[in-house]
Amino acid sequence: MAKFVQAKNCKACPYKSDSLTKLRDDDVNLIQGSCLIVNFKKGENICKQGTEVTHALYLAKGSVKLYIEGKNKNLILKLVNQSKYIGLQSLFGDRIYNYTISALEDSQVCMINADIILDLAKINVGYLFELTKAISESTNFVYKKIIDINQKQLRGRLADVLLYFSENVFENKTFELKFTRKEIAEYSAMSMENTVRILNEYKKDGIIGIEGREFTIKQPEILRKIAELG
Repeated sequence: MAKFVQAKNCKACPYKSDSLTKLRDDDVNLIQGSCLIVNFKKGENICKQGTEVTHALYLAKGSVKLYIEGKNKNLILKLVNQSKYIGLQSLFGDRIYNYTISALEDSQVCMINADIILDLAKINVGYLFELTKAISESTNFVYKKIIDINQKQLRGRLADVLLYFSENVFENKTFELKFTRKEIAEYSAMSMENTVRILNEYKKDGIIGIEGREFTIKQPEILRKIAELG
């Protein structure tokens, strides 16, 4: 079960959101007063698809996955690392989560009363802009993902995913992917059999290296060409 404590000093927090710089001290204190710091274990759900949004969720530490639960299989929308808001689209939308968020590793989430965030956004343009920018970046990412799923063949789709992990998520050619092979398949909207087969092909051809959950992009230019050709 998740454990929580009351936030004590949001301004001094090393994981705080840049959006806090747009607020007055009184407003930061208002957020702090309603903020619960919740610790989730790997695999625990942070919010559940179809439930009401009562709090803004800020991922202070760790990493999570956002995914749509389907009848037969899930579709992972994105992976989010620390120091980012998660689920803002639902907060500013119909106040219902259209996806589930779960922890990929032990993670720390700040849960802030939703009405306080919305009220501050109404009166502070700078703060609203920062939140809107985060929503826009997340939405544009999902739009691109939908286009890739519909237009790219399996090899191009998986190549695009590996490059995204390397260049945008971990910012390193070698990274430890916390996804299982099943989750990689769900992220790429592919079957696990095709995912494993293509990963093995890339490894055999020397395009990538795989040691357990550690991936190395050995020939990024070739992988990028595969992604571009689709």
